[in-house]
Amino acid sequence: MSEIPENISPIVAYHSHIYFTEETRDIAVALNEELQDLFKIWDYRWLDYANGLHSTPMFRFAILKEDFARYVEWILTRRQGLNVLVHAITGDDYVDHSYLTLWLGEKLELGLEPMRKRSEELKAKGVTDHKSNVFLTGLDISQAGTIRYKAGDDSYKTRGITPVNP
Repeated sequence: MSEIPENISPIVAYHSHIYFTEETRDIAVALNEELQDLFKIWDYRWLDYANGLHSTPMFRFAILKEDFARYVEWILTRRQGLNVLVHAITGDDYVDHSYLTLWLGEKLELGLEPMRKRSEELKAKGVTDHKSNVFLTGLDISQAGTIRYKAGDDSYKTRGITPVNP
């Protein structure tokens, strides 16, 4: 992202994406278990394949704002070489994934073009209060820590949601 966003909405929570390969999947599975012992997570998604946004397999989850610093310190020492993206959840998926990011390890290329186009279309229509599916589920912190997720679980599948920007 080359330009600074004009307005940044309040952060409601954070997402973390932990990227892995076939060879490092066991590390990701172990991290998945350990992080749930230490943090209340929700809005979980596990992808064993690349998709339009993510160029490698990954799992992602939401974490509470108050857990941000503790989580970053924990994942810095526990990631065992895996690449990790932590980003804000504000309702603007494009800004969240392109500007409000923290990368640990290698910064991976994300397929952000559909998010960028959607963001521009909404702005062109004068829509300033659009909130994405990610925002709406990120806002529902009542889900935090209520489910124990295992590798392969995908909350979008279990809730029957087709994400706008998977």
